Amino acid sequence: MGKVTKWHLSSKPYKVQLEALKSAKGKEGYAYFMEMGLGKTAVCWSEFTDLIYKDVVDFMIVVCPNSLKTNWMIEAEKQGVTGISYAPWPYIPEGVNIMMAINYEAISTKKGQKILSDMMQERSVYLVFDESIALKNPRAMRTKRAINLAKEAKVVRVLSGQPVTKSAMDLWGQLKVIGHVGTRNPYAFRNRFCIMGGYLGKEIVGSRNSEELEQILTAASFRAKKKEWTDLPDKSYSTRDYDMTKNQKEMYTQMHKDFVIKIEEGSITAPMAITQAMKLQQIGSGFIIDEEGNTHTIVPSDNNPKIKVVEEIVEQANSKVIIFAFYKRSVFSLVEAFKDRCTLIAGGMSQQEIELAKFNFNEGDKEVIICQISSAKYGHTLLGNDDFPCYTSVYYENVYDLDARVQSEDRNHRHGQHHPVMYIDLLGNLMDHRIISALVKKQNVADAIMATTLPY
Repeated sequence: MGKVTKWHLSSKPYKVQLEALKSAKGKEGYAYFMEMGLGKTAVCWSEFTDLIYKDVVDFMIVVCPNSLKTNWMIEAEKQGVTGISYAPWPYIPEGVNIMMAINYEAISTKKGQKILSDMMQERSVYLVFDESIALKNPRAMRTKRAINLAKEAKVVRVLSGQPVTKSAMDLWGQLKVIGHVGTRNPYAFRNRFCIMGGYLGKEIVGSRNSEELEQILTAASFRAKKKEWTDLPDKSYSTRDYDMTKNQKEMYTQMHKDFVIKIEEGSITAPMAITQAMKLQQIGSGFIIDEEGNTHTIVPSDNNPKIKVVEEIVEQANSKVIIFAFYKRSVFSLVEAFKDRCTLIAGGMSQQEIELAKFNFNEGDKEVIICQISSAKYGHTLLGNDDFPCYTSVYYENVYDLDARVQSEDRNHRHGQHHPVMYIDLLGNLMDHRIISALVKKQNVADAIMATTLPY
């Protein structure tokens, strides 16, 4: 791989992007903690271009969730950049001399680590970790690999719109990668900035030394919220009730009683609580998945009261509608209900299929897009068009991850949105209430579920 051909970007950065670039100037490690829609990708391309002209770097490696690789390619193409690739991994295609995007799973392997390390020896690398909340677990192999990889890069950037979802500990891996952590290990960081308590004193129950942490973040990152830099319309939230069938209520009530007994006896852990909550949530959606992974129908799709409420919402909406679901079974039940009126994004789809689905929703005649949250929370713009915009989102099921909820809300609350955006949650039982309440209050969902002591 020879020296790259220099080029000029085809568009100029926005004001917030210029401020981000100014704050990062001259820093080898830095974080862009900018909410979704403020153009973190464009910031990196601008900075990378500048550093190429200054002969500081000559190659970009982007580590990101699999669903975001295409976004980096699209942004590059919009800017007139050539010589890019994101496949096949781990083999570098011939002619790639500018940039490549890989997923976090790739760096978690010894083979991937070696290939990337070898590249670091050959090139002056501008290394990006996109959606760096993926590095929040200090014990995770991806975090350890990322830290080692960052040591070999010329310039390192971490990007996230939501760098903290639970506690200050979410920051350790992200700050360690860019060399701003301030402590020798994650335990020292935890003891410095977190208050421990709960069971055996091993749970994070609060924060401490916030001013010191703020000083670290000020030196290490540029932080920006959409409300401070854009004229985006307001968000609003509402709920819609659905009534479970007699059969659903009987199953739910019995399972919930058993769940409460286990909590009161102290015989259930947080992971077990999440599993039980998922089963209760499934009952509300009209099915249940057993321990062997088999799905059992409780209510058929054409008689599902929860789907009936969603159909009412779509009929009443004056916009295109995004419907988020957690389970693949729910996704396909909704597709069955809306038929030709909808398209979908779900696990197992190719990038080409996903891009076609987005086109059919944004530019075509599909009034509904059904999204499995795990596959659609990052990187997708779902605004509809001028004639038929999208400013309504329905959460058929909620996730147990605050970051996923926050990220998914930004699919239609971003540059180009001119209408107030409405988010509608469906409520049919106590578990629905617990999950939504925890997400709204930015609480740990497992803790909220464990607090369930009332019968349905």
